[in-house]
Parts: sequence; structure tokens; C-alpha cells
Amino acid sequence: MKDYADWRIVFDADAANRSEIGLEITGVYQSIDNPNKITITGEAPSVEAIKAFFDRPELKATMEQGGVISMPEVKLLSKT
Repeated sequence: MKDYADWRIVFDADAANRSEIGLEITGVYQSIDNPNKITITGEAPSVEAIKAFFDRPELKATMEQGGVISMPEVKLLSKT
């Protein structure tokens, strides 16, 4: 992303969209070497819900507004 502070404002403002699908953010972490590189952890009610969330066209617009400069790497994991 271009600037963490600018991104964080947009990210926080988008909380309602995440809440709508039941996505709970459990952590936002900045890289020690590059504060504009982040990792987000969260929990979703289902794989289908999170995939549908990432397929939403408005998400792309929100990420652009927040200064995201490359497609995020997404890893889907199951909790044991």
C-alpha cells in the first residue's frame, strides 16, 4: 500500500461491510521492515462467505481508495 495511515482510515470505515458477512478481524500487523506492508488475520463463518466477500466489485474500489497497490495474498485456513 502507499501509506498505512491513509489505508487504515479506509479499512476502519469499511467495518460494516466485513460485519455484514460475519468476518471478524482478529489482528492487523505491520511489517517491521516496511510499515506499509501489512498482514490481517480474521475469522469468517464459512469459506463461501469469505470468497463472496473478496469477489465483491466494491471491495476493489475500496482497496484502490485505501492506496492498495497490489492484489493481496489471501490464505484460507481452517482452525483445528
